Amino acid sequence: MIGDAGALRAALRRSRVMPRSLAGRELAIALSRPRALAIKAGLPLALAVVLVAGDAPTFWAAMLLTVLVAMVGAVGTAVTVSRARDAGFLTRLAATPGSRPRLLIGWVLAAAGIDVVQLLPVAIAAWLTGGGGATEFAVLATVLAATLVVTNVLGCVITLAAATAAEVLLDVVVLLAPLLYLGGLFTGVPAGGWRAVVAAVDPFSHLHSAFIGMLGGSATYPGGADVIAALGAALVAIAALAGLSRRILERD
Repeated sequence: MIGDAGALRAALRRSRVMPRSLAGRELAIALSRPRALAIKAGLPLALAVVLVAGDAPTFWAAMLLTVLVAMVGAVGTAVTVSRARDAGFLTRLAATPGSRPRLLIGWVLAAAGIDVVQLLPVAIAAWLTGGGGATEFAVLATVLAATLVVTNVLGCVITLAAATAAEVLLDVVVLLAPLLYLGGLFTGVPAGGWRAVVAAVDPFSHLHSAFIGMLGGSATYPGGADVIAALGAALVAIAALAGLSRRILERD
């Protein structure tokens, strides 16, 4: 989730941030607010502990945790980018010398990195209380990071359709709901047919699979397939962001 637009705008004004340092500034802003960071990490962790301690069925616990990850990255980034556009911050970034794709990609990757820090305790809780081992944890951590890159990119793209920050939540649901459904989160992945093909390339399907494996269930896909598919989706998302960077920064 991209950090507070006001803080970023103030930082840019003070230091005349260039593209190469904007990502570092994003990280510095997050680290300068440890209480907010702790709260954002604590709430998902509390949900994870409740699910595991309550012996929730593995499939459904993994589904809820996957939905949580999807919402954290997409909603937070979409709201902040929308507000930054309303405040004229994106217009100023668009006028900053340098590569627009590099500027936006660096910002989004830094935001995804912060989300990883916030959600990694969830993966650790699943490791300590679930039935998976070190291999399953490595798979989950990798897929989690890659999926958060995808969700942060989706958050940026959503702002092309949302006129205001108030519309962002609805647009996020409209976009994420079919991706989660086609990933088999609510019904399971079909054994064959076009839905099985779509689920095989859907990063949320593989995050769900990784959570199932970490919680001690029978993962939908082998760990290697989860990692490869999630990393591939992250690379595609970054390439799409690069292509849309001018429109995202310059949209009125």
